Amino acid sequence: MASLGYSLAALGEPEFRKLFIGQATSVVGSMFRVVALPFAVLAIGGTATDIGIVEAAGLIPLIVLVLLGGVWADRLPRRTVMLVADGGRTVLQLIAAALLVAGVAHVWQLAALQVGMGVCEAFFGPAYTGLVPEVVSPPRLQQANALQGLVSSGAITLGAFLAGMLVAAIGPGWAIGIDGLSYLASAWFLLRLRPSAFLGRPGGKPAVDGFATAGGRAFFRDLADGWREFTSHTWIWVMVAGAALFLFAIDGPIQVLGPIVARDVYDGARTWGLTSAAMGLGQIAGGLLSLRWRPRRPMHVIAAGMSLTALPEALLALEAPVWMLYGAMAIIGVEWGLYDPFWLTCMQREVAPSMISRVSSYDYLGVLAFYPAGLALAGPLADAFGRSTVLWVSAGVAIVVSVFQLAWRDVRAPHAMGAAGGPAA
Repeated sequence: MASLGYSLAALGEPEFRKLFIGQATSVVGSMFRVVALPFAVLAIGGTATDIGIVEAAGLIPLIVLVLLGGVWADRLPRRTVMLVADGGRTVLQLIAAALLVAGVAHVWQLAALQVGMGVCEAFFGPAYTGLVPEVVSPPRLQQANALQGLVSSGAITLGAFLAGMLVAAIGPGWAIGIDGLSYLASAWFLLRLRPSAFLGRPGGKPAVDGFATAGGRAFFRDLADGWREFTSHTWIWVMVAGAALFLFAIDGPIQVLGPIVARDVYDGARTWGLTSAAMGLGQIAGGLLSLRWRPRRPMHVIAAGMSLTALPEALLALEAPVWMLYGAMAIIGVEWGLYDPFWLTCMQREVAPSMISRVSSYDYLGVLAFYPAGLALAGPLADAFGRSTVLWVSAGVAIVVSVFQLAWRDVRAPHAMGAAGGPAA
């Protein structure tokens, strides 16, 4: 019981607890969208290519605007930036839901609404990364990231399961509507949040919001400062480069072709929802492990685990029994359950506090830069070369990504996962 109490100690800090509950609610809703959106496209007569276009539509404005979002998240109160983004996402998703339920939705409308979602995410994501160290004390930062990842994993499992059942029973429009309401719940908790700056992080400065942090410097100078901080940490840009290749060549094809395989080979939305739920269960296991495990070489651990992402691609290509697909998704879920707590904790500890949102925005930009192309090309490539060929190539790329990341000494080196200011033992 004492060990459990220690692992949950971050929840004893009231401001983090508010952020924690609000984001858990939002993640449940997000999984409704993840499962429902491709089937919404299919339900209105769309194709695999249309799924890729709609998914990519939300990523392009995110890529274009995320650097702007990072600068403003380091200048303005981060809670305010997140509130505005949540309000926008609520309205956009409720419009999408209304169009689908009314039976008047078109692919171009869904794509346009996803553009708006991408704009909101461009500002929300960097602000969130910078806000977490402001609402939890430094010794509990890894716990906070692990708990956030853990609850997200549980929310993914629950949301994916419920979304799969709901989409199959009454259609995707209602599921997307629930996503819209979840952003409203997130905004309510943010309204109650009172961030405070904690001392003792790298650099010896509190991570305060406002224009005092950025001074009166020009936007491009702010960007240049963020870029210098980003590139000064070799392990950060190497991991980001590998993640960019992963999203382009691995996640893009599975997000587009996976629902098609589920429809043609398995049980449609139910299977795809349960696949996401299985991954969520694996993430719960990884999140529980990350609450207590502080490896000396956390980037080495997650880079090696990237090779596991070849499993679901290969199984989809083989049209393997569905239980094997569920098992593979659970295995890579463990990888993702470790990834975010390790990644965020190292970045929040080793990056200058006044730069964290800008470095996070470069992280977003680098990771997502080629993702829209991966989504948009998956359907046409499958038409040209065959679905199984594309999936097999994706599986091979997963191994390449892992080898590339592990080839760098800075990725294999110790990083700060233990007490604030020093590497783990």
